[in-house]
Amino acid sequence: MERKKIDGHIIAIIILLISLITFVFGFQYIEEWVYEIWPYEIGNVAKYSLPKLTLQFIQIAGVSCLLSAFIGVGLGVICFTKYGESFRLVIEKLSMISQTIPTMAVLMFGIIAFGLGMKAAIFALLLQSLLPIVFSTIAGLNNVSDTYLEVGKGLGMNAMQILFRVQFPLAIPVIISGLRTALIICIGAATLAFSTGAGGLGLLIQTGCSTYNTVYIFEGTVPICLIAIMMDQILRKVEKHSYKTTINE
Repeated sequence: MERKKIDGHIIAIIILLISLITFVFGFQYIEEWVYEIWPYEIGNVAKYSLPKLTLQFIQIAGVSCLLSAFIGVGLGVICFTKYGESFRLVIEKLSMISQTIPTMAVLMFGIIAFGLGMKAAIFALLLQSLLPIVFSTIAGLNNVSDTYLEVGKGLGMNAMQILFRVQFPLAIPVIISGLRTALIICIGAATLAFSTGAGGLGLLIQTGCSTYNTVYIFEGTVPICLIAIMMDQILRKVEKHSYKTTINE
């Protein structure tokens, strides 16, 4: 009987998840020992709940990436419809422009539009992560072989049926690749969400930098790195599975 090969992505995801949970909920028990390694003279100004800040960080990055995925994929698909083809260049240029605006500037626009809080942070991260999703959706749909399109036409499908039942399923691996890039952008930019009053792990890093408290910087950085690597591994696994499914079909 052939032994089933263990998936390296699954093992990595489990290890990263256990490490994240252990660090977030267990850091308080080793905090005094860490301060002995990194002594400080300035900076013990406040106490923060690491689990609470981590949850805020995940909410900000997660919600913004989900909205970005929904809007970005939608815009990419619209470019291949009868009524959206003429707007394709406009959509591409607007996506590129949104990517070039500095994150802090977008955060300020978000504060003006939504006031202080999580909405402003989500708005900024959404704009920052749209480009890779829109471009990957367009690239994925555009690179579907004409053979599949001809088969769809031969089966009597109309243009919309070919788009959603032939092109879109075949483009999913490329779209997921864009989602992976967008998620990493969201996780990186979410560290600045504290400037809108949304909290998150960026608050620890900022406090550590302003008060010369190395432990705060360490405490805020480690969960961000673990979350980023873990989500990258999860989406790589999904991308790999979707590619295999597409090939088999």
